[in-house]
Amino acid sequence: MEASILAVSIAIPPFTFEQENISEQFIDILSLDAQQATMLKQLYHNSAINKRHTVISDFKKRREEWKFWGSDFPKTIPGMSERNQKFIEEAPKLAFEAANKALDSWGEERSSITHVISISCTGVMAPGIEFLLMQQLKLNPTVERLGINFMGCFGAFRGLSIAKSIAKENPKNRILMVCTELCSLHFQVEQTTDNILANSLFSDGAAAVIIGSHPNKNESALWEIDSIGSVGLENSLDKMTWEASDQGFVMKLSHKVPVLLGRNIKPFVDDLIDQRFSYSDCQWAIHPGGKSIIQAIEKVLELDRRLTMTSWDVLADYGNMSSATFLFLLHRLAEKKYSQKWILGVGFGPGLSFEGIVLKRPNHEI
Repeated sequence: MEASILAVSIAIPPFTFEQENISEQFIDILSLDAQQATMLKQLYHNSAINKRHTVISDFKKRREEWKFWGSDFPKTIPGMSERNQKFIEEAPKLAFEAANKALDSWGEERSSITHVISISCTGVMAPGIEFLLMQQLKLNPTVERLGINFMGCFGAFRGLSIAKSIAKENPKNRILMVCTELCSLHFQVEQTTDNILANSLFSDGAAAVIIGSHPNKNESALWEIDSIGSVGLENSLDKMTWEASDQGFVMKLSHKVPVLLGRNIKPFVDDLIDQRFSYSDCQWAIHPGGKSIIQAIEKVLELDRRLTMTSWDVLADYGNMSSATFLFLLHRLAEKKYSQKWILGVGFGPGLSFEGIVLKRPNHEI
């Protein structure tokens, strides 16, 4: 009894920033000197990101109209409580939009949903988004709910693993899983290397999937979930962290991460593939944590750019939306309708942890 992804959808907030334009704004807002400005411009220009999205409208307005950051920012900086309150106000809206789209495209009765999983690492709230979705989407009050929090960019992989198990437990189970991340709330003023890099990469977005086994006549399986794997690297606890501070969550990212990914990715994906197909027989859904991460994997595995183009496209159009990003990759792959029967997804996060998933188009023999 195979679990299948039956629908996938995405949602982005209304405020969009071109990467080149926002770099100029940050130079002005943060009063950077010439050397800092040159470095920032170069970083943003070389990021492979064209635009990003945010729930915060301030940088689209005159400074005196800023409500979230405040007109005297960065002299006065919003604290954790203000940032988290914005999450409580905005995250459920974006989650609802993504979930509602997934349910509409799925086409079945909403009363058939048996489980709701919500994933996020950019805010805290109780009752959680999964509870609010149950009510807002008018699902059964008996729906079982689960919140997966603070697993970072690989959160979607863990959610899919749990959803797969639930789907295989009972052919009637239908799981709605939603990833919602508002990374822009955690913009950091202090110009450390980690902060500058995080400020240049992260953005906001939500995405949803519906998972179940034994699709009925009204359902269409996009992919079967073939296998899922995970490995935590030894001696890597300090290589990628997401830490709470008085001014929001702070990303700490070692410059060695691309090296560690390149050194360990081959045995990891070889174990996932298990000699069933070659690297060139699948489309790759590499979590676009940044340009250097995709490049490191391409180089080590000698991947043709045509096989990884989805990761580059999502990075260019959305930036890094933490856990939601992998579902954005699946949404783009579903739109493109590639001929390959296999998709190999890989993600990374605090730990340092590797996550992988193999998806197979239905009606293909292994």
